[in-house]
Amino acid sequence: MCDAHAALRGAGLAAWLTALPLAGQAQAYKTGGIQLSFGNAVSFFATDNEGPRTTDGTPNLTALYTPTFNLLTETPHSSLGLEAAGNLRYGTASGNVGVTAPRLNGQYRTSSANAGLELAGQFRQRDLGEEKFAIRDTADRTDFVNGTATRQNTALEANVDWGRASLAAFGLSARLNQTTYYSGDASGLNGSSLSDNKRLTLGASTQLDLTQTLQLHGALGYSQFEDELSDDDSETYTISTGVTLDRPLGALSTEVIVTDSAGGQRYGWTAGRTLELPLGPVSAQLGAVALPQDETVVIGSLSTLRTFSASALNFELSRDVSSLNEENAERLTTQVLLGYTRALTRDTDFHISLDAVHGRDIATDAESFDATFDAIYSRALTPDWTGDMGYSYRYLEDTPGKSAQANTIYVSLRRRFVTSY
Repeated sequence: MCDAHAALRGAGLAAWLTALPLAGQAQAYKTGGIQLSFGNAVSFFATDNEGPRTTDGTPNLTALYTPTFNLLTETPHSSLGLEAAGNLRYGTASGNVGVTAPRLNGQYRTSSANAGLELAGQFRQRDLGEEKFAIRDTADRTDFVNGTATRQNTALEANVDWGRASLAAFGLSARLNQTTYYSGDASGLNGSSLSDNKRLTLGASTQLDLTQTLQLHGALGYSQFEDELSDDDSETYTISTGVTLDRPLGALSTEVIVTDSAGGQRYGWTAGRTLELPLGPVSAQLGAVALPQDETVVIGSLSTLRTFSASALNFELSRDVSSLNEENAERLTTQVLLGYTRALTRDTDFHISLDAVHGRDIATDAESFDATFDAIYSRALTPDWTGDMGYSYRYLEDTPGKSAQANTIYVSLRRRFVTSY
């Protein structure tokens, strides 16, 4: 349950609740066979503001039925996983009836002592009117999308590496991400209209062992973005190089990054340290980026996962500049994720989480802030059935100072059945 910070986003809540028991069940899985799991969840939501980006949103009652299916097969050198889910939704607001948010994930991995191959594909569909948080795409990047349209996102990815057992290792990657909107409108952080778009990303990397503890690494990246509103494709080139020094408690690293995008060139530098502590790992990075607008911003990240006998705490803080967003514009994004889980008894636990993200469009200075606080009480009713009760508070603020908030309470009953062959 420690990854709950990525959940509780409107229609995605029931899918998250259904998936919670999977980690515990999977611990008993042995390689060499097939594991099938089937999940069902029935959830009921009551909110005082169905349209959270406006104070004029109406109260709404919603019922969700979420079936899920997972397949996993593993050998010592390869694995194949498939996951499918969707929501059957009924709401008191108009238009909130029908099958929504279908999603499909697939991944294949194979490796040897000296090389590895990974293939992955994802499909997600969501109604923007049901979104209760900033969009996260299939690469887990954060973006701000608002509107009434239905958004479909498809991603295909391939990664190959070789030279794991030698002094020099190499890797190649390719990713195709396509987004389609229909049956409504969509707008981005700066208020401009969004259209169907596609991005192709290619990358090459290398790592050279200078000594047993010192590695030199470098990477080249290329990205091509096209949408229906632009006559020409936009291209972005990235080059980075750095060193990593292995220390007894964790690695020490530094990196220089140069990016040439449609908005101009930006130069970045980061230094980081990872510590493997008894209670959990701690990772930190700090750096700066010089933007083509004659502005320098501080970037960095800090994350930790602390585990105790009956509880767990995870924290993530990140601040970075990227042009790989829905509008292909340079974006400064700051994000905080905080989650705490406490086992109350053998059958019950309590979880609270905070998920907050702030985005600023570099060219227009348009800003948006989106934060959600959640509290969940879960109880195992039988070995297969679990009940949940929860409360969610969401706050939104957009340029030029428009703000709104929403309160949601919900109950859920979920079951997951796992079988192996």
